[in-house]
Amino acid sequence: MRKVFIGVGHGGSDPGACANGLRESDVNLVMALAMKAELERHGVTVGISRVKDENDRLAEEIRECNAFAPDLAVEVHNNAGGGDGFECYISGKNQTARQLAERIEAEVKGIGQNSRGVKVSTSLGWVNKVKAPAVLCEGFFLDSADRTIADTAVKQRRFGQAYARGVLKQLGIPVKEQEQTQPSAALADRKRVQERFGFDDVTMRYLDGYRFAAALYQRLAETK
Repeated sequence: MRKVFIGVGHGGSDPGACANGLRESDVNLVMALAMKAELERHGVTVGISRVKDENDRLAEEIRECNAFAPDLAVEVHNNAGGGDGFECYISGKNQTARQLAERIEAEVKGIGQNSRGVKVSTSLGWVNKVKAPAVLCEGFFLDSADRTIADTAVKQRRFGQAYARGVLKQLGIPVKEQEQTQPSAALADRKRVQERFGFDDVTMRYLDGYRFAAALYQRLAETK
């Protein structure tokens, strides 16, 4: 059984970055829980540092992660400072961590986010003190126009699912299609749209995250 540990940045009295009605600690948790659910859907055993808004010190996260002894470890954060794009940090000492970071990066780019790249850090505790191959993901900037890529829970869950797909590919586990919960008529509209316009699965997953996806599929399916 493969094991993955997810660290959820900030929490409780430490909200992290706050801007435009978003709190980093809340966003991190939405992403992390979506990642956890997707990994578990594929049979992965998942440890996670928190599942609600509570104090979650980095030193405790690292201790829990090392005690869990996972195959891979991912810390979920988001950014501030007026920038744009995803970035992923590694220690630079572990080739598996670099491969994991690059696979996650590719999946994030697949949902429409640009990337600032994979970066080496000698100071971040998570990537340097966790014993397993570890990465720290900064998904988007809360305090710039970059926030529109993840300013709703639906969009944030899409990030978590992208992180999970990167992890699954690193573990060599085939990625299963998302389970559809839409009514059969909506599924039929979705299929017609994909076939008519030739959209690939990555594009369809991006459209699925749109708040009014069902209505969009219906309108496009009916367009002459």
